[in-house]
Amino acid sequence: MILPDYLLRQWASAGGVNPFDPTCINPASVDLRIATDHVIGLNGWEHKGSHLLHLGIGNPVLVGTIEYIKMPPDYAGVVYLKSSLARQGLDHALAGFIDPGFCGSLTLELHAHCPITLHHNQRIIQLVLHRLETPPESIYHGKYQGQTGPTPAR
Repeated sequence: MILPDYLLRQWASAGGVNPFDPTCINPASVDLRIATDHVIGLNGWEHKGSHLLHLGIGNPVLVGTIEYIKMPPDYAGVVYLKSSLARQGLDHALAGFIDPGFCGSLTLELHAHCPITLHHNQRIIQLVLHRLETPPESIYHGKYQGQTGPTPAR
């Protein structure tokens, strides 16, 4: 089952999303926003912090979300790029599954099909929560647990 707005609001306001902005709740998703830190480059990543992020064609960028997510043990999450950004030429690499029990800010790999500028605090992705039919035997305890800011591959 996909969680509707009122259950998303309950989860998020109880510590599932920090900081939580109630205006980011949609009928069946939560908007997450872009943080100031980002990592640029294919070879030899370069860390930058800025309120504006200019993406060029062929230069993937890792960005983090402002929000720190705490996934319940019986829920999984999927993130989708906001459609208005996709229509402007932005693409999100498909690493958008969030395991039960994951805690941390999300790292997104962005690609531009044409030059585009993003800004700090911009709503960039939608998080959809799915309730599992039964709790899993184990929850996420991987190498990205507790990450903050954009995190390159470990």
